[in-house]
Amino acid sequence: MSKVSENVSYSVPALEKSISIIECLAQSTDGLSLSAICKKLDLPKTSVYAILCTLEAHNYIRKNPGGTYNLGLSFYSLGMLSVRHIDSKQLFVPHLEALRNETTYTVHLCTYDNGESVCLEKIEGLSTIRFLSYVGERKLMNVSACGKAMAAYLPEKELQVMFSKGMLSLTPNSINTEQAFREHLEQIRQYGYSIDDEEGEMGVRCVGAPIFTEGHQVFGAISVSTLKGNLPMQKIPEYGEKLIQTAKIISASLGYK
Repeated sequence: MSKVSENVSYSVPALEKSISIIECLAQSTDGLSLSAICKKLDLPKTSVYAILCTLEAHNYIRKNPGGTYNLGLSFYSLGMLSVRHIDSKQLFVPHLEALRNETTYTVHLCTYDNGESVCLEKIEGLSTIRFLSYVGERKLMNVSACGKAMAAYLPEKELQVMFSKGMLSLTPNSINTEQAFREHLEQIRQYGYSIDDEEGEMGVRCVGAPIFTEGHQVFGAISVSTLKGNLPMQKIPEYGEKLIQTAKIISASLGYK
């Protein structure tokens, strides 16, 4: 039996076409019609339509009311799964430690999973203050700076998953209605950072900022946490900017531009 050469190049035509269609749609912000896709790729309508229908059935493609196509939420889910295989200690921790050294506060890195915020890394602050948070801890999104920073940029489908978990009230400051939380998310998008003003724990104030991947999807968020007296409200914009800059560096390492 002859041994197949490792240098042989294989290609599956249908898969090549599918990849071309996916990449074509990824470059379009407004969506593309069937005719536009065929024209851009110089492919016959019958084969493009068959591929689109198959991808749509598995939520990799979304057909809009106007007849155009966009990438679907299945790509978002796969993207979230792929970045979890990244060695966070090697890629993120140096930036988290630099942020801790600059602010002296405890730093958290969290990601989104099924409507909740999950802690990936925690860098203790330089003071003797210690918080009970831990790597692997899961929190509802409305009661933490990281959770709110991520929620502000989630697709609507993921927001619905989050709301289905309930709006927990841990303190009198917790935002516990969908309408109020949606209004709060608009403020976060306006400023670029989130604030946890004693919403998860009385006496504790946090500031967070979102992290994005190459596909402009929210991967997670970082935050700094300290006692309320150490972080007066008038200093929030200054620390918000520090968080934004660190989040941008981490996002760039994930391919975000």
